[in-house]
Amino acid sequence: MPIQFAMGVYIYFSSQLPSTDDVRRVELQLPLKIFTIDAKLIGEFGEIHRTKLTFDEIPEDLVEAFLAAEDSGFFTNAGVDFFSLLRATYELVREGKIISGGGTITMQVARNYVLSKEQTFERKIKEIFMALKINLSFSKKEIFELYVNQIFLGNRAYGIAAAAEIYYGKKLSELSLAQKAMIASLPKAPSRINPLANPRRALIRRNWVLARMESLNYIDTDSFDVAIKAPITATFKGVSSEIEADYLAEEIRRYMISKFGLSAYKEGYEVYSTINSKNQLSANKALKSGIESYETRHGFKKPNNYVELLPEDFVQRSDLFYTISYNPEDFKDDFGIAIDLKNPFDKVLDFLSDSPSYTDFSPNIILSSGIKKISLLDKSGLIKTIYFSQLKNKIRPRVNANKKGKFLTGFNSFFEPGDLIWVKNESNSSYSFGIHPDVQAALVSLEPETGQILAMVGGYNFNASKFNRVTQAKPQLGSNFKPFLYAAAFENNYTPASLINDAPVVFEDSNLEDYWRPKNSSGKFYGPTRLREALLQSRNVVSIRLLQDLGLNKTKNYLTRFGFEKDELPNDLSLALGSYGLSPLKNASYFSVFANGGKSIQPFYIKKIVKNGKEIEFSEKIEVEENFIESWVGKKFPKKETFTIDPRVSYIINDILLEATRRGTGKKIKSLNRDDFAGKTGTTNEAESTWFTGFNKNILTTVWFGYDQPSTLGNQEFGSSTALPIWLNYMEEIIDEVAYGIQARPAGLIAKKINMADGMPATPDDNKTMFELFLD
Repeated sequence: MPIQFAMGVYIYFSSQLPSTDDVRRVELQLPLKIFTIDAKLIGEFGEIHRTKLTFDEIPEDLVEAFLAAEDSGFFTNAGVDFFSLLRATYELVREGKIISGGGTITMQVARNYVLSKEQTFERKIKEIFMALKINLSFSKKEIFELYVNQIFLGNRAYGIAAAAEIYYGKKLSELSLAQKAMIASLPKAPSRINPLANPRRALIRRNWVLARMESLNYIDTDSFDVAIKAPITATFKGVSSEIEADYLAEEIRRYMISKFGLSAYKEGYEVYSTINSKNQLSANKALKSGIESYETRHGFKKPNNYVELLPEDFVQRSDLFYTISYNPEDFKDDFGIAIDLKNPFDKVLDFLSDSPSYTDFSPNIILSSGIKKISLLDKSGLIKTIYFSQLKNKIRPRVNANKKGKFLTGFNSFFEPGDLIWVKNESNSSYSFGIHPDVQAALVSLEPETGQILAMVGGYNFNASKFNRVTQAKPQLGSNFKPFLYAAAFENNYTPASLINDAPVVFEDSNLEDYWRPKNSSGKFYGPTRLREALLQSRNVVSIRLLQDLGLNKTKNYLTRFGFEKDELPNDLSLALGSYGLSPLKNASYFSVFANGGKSIQPFYIKKIVKNGKEIEFSEKIEVEENFIESWVGKKFPKKETFTIDPRVSYIINDILLEATRRGTGKKIKSLNRDDFAGKTGTTNEAESTWFTGFNKNILTTVWFGYDQPSTLGNQEFGSSTALPIWLNYMEEIIDEVAYGIQARPAGLIAKKINMADGMPATPDDNKTMFELFLD
């Protein structure tokens, strides 16, 4: 009778079941993933974290863990457990509902892919019969793949590969047996019983899975004994990138949303950027090192204080010790007495969790500060005491940007309870203290011939500040602007041999306050100076006189060839000193004209976009940044070369800036032992912004250094001391990969011997002569 009834039920429901083709057509939600050009992950976006796997990519003992936990008869059953089916059918007839379980992996696939999850007897019957159909249409390996790629395992993890990364920060092949058993234990109640939400219950469930594996002879007793004793090691890892390029990933994320809407987060787009892993790693390292070097040489800043987060009785006690355990309410003193500090500790720990780490330093809040010892709380909840003798770095307080105080002889003269500092645990029980930098920098590196971006770092720490200084900041250019001014001169009847008097001058300008007495950075004046010498030595007074002679309107009209907005340019002579603000990306783009022979370029950072294994072709342009030059995606680049300036003028500027790296303001880069790199420093008034742009024919890199809110970097800081070292450290790491390249000399230039003193044609009696370039 039960069998006949079951057959009748099957005939009734079979016509209502979806086709197995519907299962094949289901597209799992996949996040947006962004990669380097060499396929290293730099970002993932979307509510669901999932990586699809094939059966052969799944470790055998993980398969066995799921069989032990969910369906030990999976490889032999027909998609359902017939004994459970008969029992469920009998219960349905007798009780009017299904009481027992009996679900298989195949039934879960049916439910998760094509059926609803409502708890009704009709849905349960459909699930059983759909499982039978799936079992006939798919191989067991295919069914298992469908199952482990789709299941939710808590904390945004969908599928087993995502769970391994979220909970352990590992690939499946790197997991221990205990960790695999933990993942296999999650499907029953992934939100409530996981090692983060409820470690005790998760441990019990994991150990049950291990016991099942042993009883089914999947593992031997020795393996079981080791795994059962393993502690819970899961922590929330999030999505780990292979290469740190958060600023670029965010740029691409915003573009993808503008192009594809919110579906970009769900449909598995894979975006391959133009950046190179080695370049990006080198850029990250160089920028961080440059900022930290600046902070070190200017002394230790007074930390920000958050004493209001700490209750008074907590601050006063130095004997407290706390570590995260299975019961986070247990806080014990040295006598083992539990103290309820849950609420105040949670407040502090939440604050520390939101405070970014950097390099090897992690945030700590000072609880007590004495002469010879200090107590700190870190983000893991550990309170530790550090003695003054354990400090590796001797601390000298910063008075201001130009002055440091005396070295500390004790903690309490400088540090107070509530101070937020960063601590690095060195070897041999010593520590280094640091402060999260306020000063910032930006680096962008690209190919000057194509505009392909090779590296982009928009700031010191993306988690602390998502403001991308490469594309969004507009700091003043300072002397980095001067090559554009001199290019305007060389296209307007001036030559590198033209003389302008470098002498004191006073300007009264209605657009400037009162009188203006410009001077050179050295404080000296050099008399009549050839324009070549003025540019490579970055002489301010000569540049101002040159702009005055050229005329503001004529110069501004010429500057629009590079991309400058005429209406935004200052309407006074301060323009000669770079008082105009420009993003580092635009600056790099405009500077490329001097590296590639005079052609405008269009920077781009997306090489290709892939969906479902197929590359999406683009014919339209995208914006690299708001109101900026348009850029091209994919393989369809503009073929027409647009010359921004006379190629001969481009060559002359290039030639002068080559010389500037040998004996001018950029001479530090001689350490590269390459003679094909040109460059120009930049320092604004009061050293509020500093720059260096260096290039050869194949690579151009711009570095900016300064504060987001303009403030002096110090009287002894220049582009050569801040931005240039970052550029140099970056290039030293990648120089072997950069091809030698000097711009080819165009037709229409002639070299003439001149007198170095007055720039006039040389005579036989002249002692100091040189060959200079002139337009023919």
